[in-house]
Amino acid sequence: MVSKEHGADSTQCKSLAFFKSLTLFINLPDEEILRFTAAAQVKHYKKGQLLYSENEEGSFFYIVCYGWLKLFHTTEDGEIVVLAMLSKDNITGKNALFEEGRFTHSALVVEDAEILAIPLALLKERLRSNNQLALNMISSLVQHQRRHELQLEQHFLYSAPQRIACFLMGLCPTPDQKDGVVLTLPYDKVLIASALGMKGETFSRALNILREETGIHITGSRVTIDSMERLQKFADGCFSPPMCND
Repeated sequence: MVSKEHGADSTQCKSLAFFKSLTLFINLPDEEILRFTAAAQVKHYKKGQLLYSENEEGSFFYIVCYGWLKLFHTTEDGEIVVLAMLSKDNITGKNALFEEGRFTHSALVVEDAEILAIPLALLKERLRSNNQLALNMISSLVQHQRRHELQLEQHFLYSAPQRIACFLMGLCPTPDQKDGVVLTLPYDKVLIASALGMKGETFSRALNILREETGIHITGSRVTIDSMERLQKFADGCFSPPMCND
């Protein structure tokens, strides 16, 4: 569970410094960024609420201040395909600008969240006027595409236990984290399995193998990693992304 005390409050989330830390707004003049901070609306969502639906006409794009979102696509057969999990500092919904103004996927709040909603019309207007913003937008889209490609590669090249190991490594506060790490899973195991491209039964079997091979301990949502070296060696250099933007 991600609680408010672990995230940014609304004042911090609407600050100039916060916006400057995001790829979309990097290297922009303060006056340009202030257009977006002034237009941003702070919204609070409970777990289980839908932020937006696939094919819905988009009026806003969104920045996550704290909490978790699941981006997903529903197939013609009614199957849910998890596209990404988004957490603090991630942006979603901006791609609607290039899809006839409609969202190409749905976004569900999976842990209570505070989110900034900013009019897409403002982004569209400023993209026409500011070359740096347009370049940032392209950079953001390219970064997302690269992360998506790496995740697909991981699903093909790495075993289910390795993918879970990689996921756990991505939750570590720093890449050179020492032994004795204690983590809290950010959302339920069913959703983790889905995000990693696994069925529930596969996830359970893979988790047991990971325990045997690396010595990790899992009790409920609490994970203890006694040896980071063993976990890293087992993961074999796989991609452990921060949860990615759309």
